[in-house]
Amino acid sequence: MNLFFRLALRNVFRNRLRSLVALLAIAAGCAALIVNGGIVFNIFRELREDAILGQYGHIQIFKRGYSSGHLQDPERYLMTPAEVARIENLARADRRIIEATRRRGFSGLIAREDRYVPFFGLAVEPEADADLSRHVTLRAGGPLSGGNPYGVLAGLGLAKKLNGKIGDELNLIISTQSGELNAVHVRLQGIFEGGIKEYDDWTLKVPLPVTEHLLDGRTEQIVLLLNRTDEVPEVRQELESAFRRDGLELETRSWSELAIFYNQVVSLFGKELGFLRLIIGTIVILAIGNAIGMSIVERHIELATFRALGVRARSVAGLLLAEALLVGLMGAGLGAAFGIGIAYLVSAIGIAYPSPPGSTRPFLGGVDVVPRLVVASFVVSLGASLVSAIVPVWRATRMPISGTLRGGAR
Repeated sequence: MNLFFRLALRNVFRNRLRSLVALLAIAAGCAALIVNGGIVFNIFRELREDAILGQYGHIQIFKRGYSSGHLQDPERYLMTPAEVARIENLARADRRIIEATRRRGFSGLIAREDRYVPFFGLAVEPEADADLSRHVTLRAGGPLSGGNPYGVLAGLGLAKKLNGKIGDELNLIISTQSGELNAVHVRLQGIFEGGIKEYDDWTLKVPLPVTEHLLDGRTEQIVLLLNRTDEVPEVRQELESAFRRDGLELETRSWSELAIFYNQVVSLFGKELGFLRLIIGTIVILAIGNAIGMSIVERHIELATFRALGVRARSVAGLLLAEALLVGLMGAGLGAAFGIGIAYLVSAIGIAYPSPPGSTRPFLGGVDVVPRLVVASFVVSLGASLVSAIVPVWRATRMPISGTLRGGAR
């Protein structure tokens, strides 16, 4: 067997031009699969990170029944400080969880001079919220600060509705469940852009102490940030088991359930990008098949000579398949190296994408090097080189020896 592959390797280098064409076809195809898959993965990963580090975190924890009933009776699904403390202790005991922070949503009117603008308020812990807002762009002013409990951040669209500028005084007016009106004076400390138009048009971020004046000290949700996104299902399952064990009536929701915009974009473009990937894969396989097939067909006289000298058809077929395997291995290996190199180069330069539907800003993407895609591209390229050699090899071993040699002599 060792001698067999040494002979195949010698033939590969002896037929340098044919082998080079096939090798380059395989390498180009493998690199194309890696780059195309890396682009798609990068787009979806950036959208996912925008959702996690811009709005939702990895996991959100609510009182049981919140998802179905909080719109009808929001006060019923608020957590007491004692419940919050127990939840935070359970969450912070898990090393995979790097942040656990309180939030509360509310709505009302912002009064500025003669303007009254409706808003959705998101009360947060300023220091913890910095980690959960890494994909939020601060367009003006400064971030929330625990040292300034009445400094607030307005979404870009909301700030435009108010015609607000940094330092403006705003009055927040809300209606309590009992029907009373509460108000508090705050100052516009910053203007942010989260990337989602609907979010930026209505959202006002405020420190949690503001809600103590407007509402009460209870918490609506606790948001968790994990080290790794792929740990979400496991961490969520373990937390739910711990809540049941401690008698806490809670429910959890993951970022993938909350990120409606992400799911819409993936649903809209996922099938199109998948179909495009299929087209590219088909072209790659056909190109590899053509290169490998031609390299065998053009050697018909050489192969007929082998058989005329007494070499069995089975041995000729094995030799040709071994050559295809060697060329496939070298081409796929070279293509993997090219693909990874191109991915790093393109990522260093960046790919400018226009704003997705519903988004307010373009983003600079790249090409992700995904190990499973690299392996899959290598296997597909190698498999294509072997499969595409089967039919030409079968034909080459079935050609009449005398007729082939006479045709070559003319």
